[in-house]
Amino acid sequence: MKRNSNPLFVQTMRKALCDFYVACCTSDGGAYRLRLYEDGKAEQIQKIPMPSPMFLQMENDLLWATLRAPFAESEESGIAAYDTKSGERVTEILSTKGVVSCHIAVDGNDVYCPNYVSGSVFLSPDRLSVHTGQGVDPKRQLSPHTHCVLFSPDKRFVLCCDLGIDTIFVYDRELNEVSRARVPDGAGARHAVFSKDGKYLYCINEMGGSISVFSWDAPHLTLLNTVSILPESHDGIGAGAAIKLSGDGAYLYATERASATIVTLKAEGERLTILAHTDCKGVEPRDFTLLGGGRFAACTNQFGNNVAFFKISESAIPEYLYSIEMDAPLCAIEI
Repeated sequence: MKRNSNPLFVQTMRKALCDFYVACCTSDGGAYRLRLYEDGKAEQIQKIPMPSPMFLQMENDLLWATLRAPFAESEESGIAAYDTKSGERVTEILSTKGVVSCHIAVDGNDVYCPNYVSGSVFLSPDRLSVHTGQGVDPKRQLSPHTHCVLFSPDKRFVLCCDLGIDTIFVYDRELNEVSRARVPDGAGARHAVFSKDGKYLYCINEMGGSISVFSWDAPHLTLLNTVSILPESHDGIGAGAAIKLSGDGAYLYATERASATIVTLKAEGERLTILAHTDCKGVEPRDFTLLGGGRFAACTNQFGNNVAFFKISESAIPEYLYSIEMDAPLCAIEI
């Protein structure tokens, strides 16, 4: 049978698995929409211009973004929502009343952001909680440094990891503190994710190069243990970044920037077992995102200026496929 050589025919035979966005944190950057196909190949299909976006979240068909420095007259960060079809900004850029808003959580009309440099948590349009104190590290912990926000499994509470004071805060939806818990001194709580059953919280620690496991009995966290994710060959301090849970809840993936690795762990409640350290194929693996039902993954290498793509093997370990060049990619989210 004669093979059809029409390029259009070949293109239509490719089956798309999913679309996803990558935030590139440069002054002329933006959110780039890519389409992932069954063969693992990705292609760019849209660019939404934004001033230095850091983190993204989809909510009600809108793409919300934290913008590192959108105001020429000040260093304050901002948030805004964009229409994913037209690429147009559909809200005003709202100040987060702080500097370097580096994460975002959105539910309905409630938008929460941590201001890393200011050590505060913002709830739109005008509520702010400012943390106080310092940690044991004389370079990184002279003041609070809020790093991520996330909802409890039932969305009744908002949690915030503070790297500067080794603390995870639990707030109600109005930003009233209801409890707090600590990771080990000097570990630097950075990002966190709940287990699929909602009974545990896994917190990646930046300076500790570790993951702390907490039990969750709303609204309280109890520290159970802390596990190093550094390779045995690594000599020095850690630099943990992202932490993600597989769709079935059986595996954790963490990026470790000091060793430039992606760490795969088996998650069995409070017990974590390291399965592999995988080369991130870049520099400064800021984020790691599972794609296409967990069949593939993307790792954003911020200082390597590339996004590395991986196939997830039957043993859950990422296997490198290829990379694409992108300027200062910070995060990736599937939509």
